[in-house]
Amino acid sequence: MKKLFFLIISTLFIVPTIANAHTALTTSNPEDGQVVTEDLTEMVLTFEGQIESLSTMKLLKVGQEVPINVELQEKQMIGTLSTPLDNGSYLIEWSIAGEDGHLITGEIPFTVQMEQEVEQEQTTDTKEPITTEKDDSKAEDQLKSDNTTEQNNTQSSNTIKIIVSVVVVLILGIGIFLLFGRKK
Repeated sequence: MKKLFFLIISTLFIVPTIANAHTALTTSNPEDGQVVTEDLTEMVLTFEGQIESLSTMKLLKVGQEVPINVELQEKQMIGTLSTPLDNGSYLIEWSIAGEDGHLITGEIPFTVQMEQEVEQEQTTDTKEPITTEKDDSKAEDQLKSDNTTEQNNTQSSNTIKIIVSVVVVLILGIGIFLLFGRKK
């Protein structure tokens, strides 16, 4: 009976460790939903564990990819731009392979909203900013929708992992109980 008790307790401690071995995003610059008001030429994503060379980062503005140079440094992924970003809504799409080999993806929406010089405002046509604002508004709505969907998928995935872990532990416990219980 002591062996059975020890085996069940050991299984309970091992299963959560296996289920939570994935590397997660700890910090980012810019942050999720941040309004950037200064020149942005570098984006830094920091993760809990070391990331592998298969990891990628894309920067999108209204669905169009903006070219960036991506560099991996142990727990960080750094995206460098040749010129600062223009005003508008952006989305960082990242995908990493953690030490455990699992592929993890995520998105970070943010907005660049820098003050424009007075000269530029006087020379631009008034219809252009309205069109840009409409495009930016549509992009922001799309980003919010995508972000909500991603959060719902993550919550569903975590719930499924917990349920599967509990079922596996119960099946193991019942199987071991039946195996050792029949010997008496």
